[in-house]
Amino acid sequence: MHSVAVLPPPTRYSALPVVWIEAMDDAATKKNYVSISRTKIKVAGLNSESINPGYCCKRCAKKRKTSCLPQEIVFKILLHFPAQIVHDVMRHVCKEWNFMIRSKSFIYDHLRNSTRGVILENWNEPRHGIYVEMQRGCLEIRRFETGFEHVVGSSCNGLVLGVGFLDRPILFVMNPLTKQRAILPSLVMKGYHRDFSLAFVEASMKYKVVHTHGKTPHGVKTQIAVLTIRVDKVWRHIDIQHISLPAREALMSSPLVTGGYMHWICGTYILTMNVETEFIYQFPIPPLPEYSGRYLPMGCNLSFIHKSSRYTRDVWEMNPETGEWTVLFKFDLEPLSYKFKDLRCKDEEAVIPLGWLAGGEVFLFSCLQRICITYNVRTRETQSFELENYHYEPHSQPHVNSLVWLE
Repeated sequence: MHSVAVLPPPTRYSALPVVWIEAMDDAATKKNYVSISRTKIKVAGLNSESINPGYCCKRCAKKRKTSCLPQEIVFKILLHFPAQIVHDVMRHVCKEWNFMIRSKSFIYDHLRNSTRGVILENWNEPRHGIYVEMQRGCLEIRRFETGFEHVVGSSCNGLVLGVGFLDRPILFVMNPLTKQRAILPSLVMKGYHRDFSLAFVEASMKYKVVHTHGKTPHGVKTQIAVLTIRVDKVWRHIDIQHISLPAREALMSSPLVTGGYMHWICGTYILTMNVETEFIYQFPIPPLPEYSGRYLPMGCNLSFIHKSSRYTRDVWEMNPETGEWTVLFKFDLEPLSYKFKDLRCKDEEAVIPLGWLAGGEVFLFSCLQRICITYNVRTRETQSFELENYHYEPHSQPHVNSLVWLE
């Protein structure tokens, strides 16, 4: 199993603190965090003693603790804890907290309040990866383990899609944090290309899996099947006859998921699927003279990091409803040129975009496959860490630790 080593921060520029989160010891951690219910806490300028008497659980009600926080305040406090602490510690405090944490309203409020990160996995050893995220200005790195035989192909709201192989392919959805897993209906998978992706339809609060199946090398006879989890018992094929034959080649690529949309990219075409309506639109790529760069999910939209000069990067964003591209901002990597020289690699070959952190404020990229650097495009703060036993560019996937499960 590989590990993560943190490199010394740059001396010429300020650096963000890095925290390596080891597996928590339940007894010790619980002792520290459960004490929150026994202390006076300030929330939005209010002291617990200034709040009208209320009880967060039956145990406190029996003891008539007038300084106990009402459930509404406890609800808001728990939203600010990381999902791992809420799941491993807070839900064990009492039955009332556990009931609150398991409610759909808390789960999705917590999801909306959570910080998105990026999964990094080794192609040669996908069972053990890491999860990188920014928490209150601090770069945190956690172990990420799914037990999958292959790298995570798709992630949505904390759920990941996996394919296992016994006597036949088995497709399942899993929450790596809670370890909950559900097997999906089987589907015959033959051909040149097979790909599965997971997306969320906010209007119906349902999750859908989209399967692209190419019968020929160039996608001419490609089919797309859709399964609404917990609704459909069999896969449904959707009509793609309106897509031009040259554009169908894009379906042979792995899609990028942004919110309720999926994007297949190839050549001069982008095929964008509205997962709610299950209709696929054909859009052009950004209007640029040269296409040196990489497409990355950026929140609910698709972004393109364009290399406009040796150090300058332009960030484009696409409107998934209209296909219109706009330039969001530009950032300069020249302050990192000394690091590129220390690594003895050419600037043109150094920057491999991996994803966005902190809502698109922090750029994560790799150098020489094993060195990862975060760069705050606003403050120019940097930090770096090393991936051991990585001989290729790491596989990256946007992700968020959450309590979400399928109901």
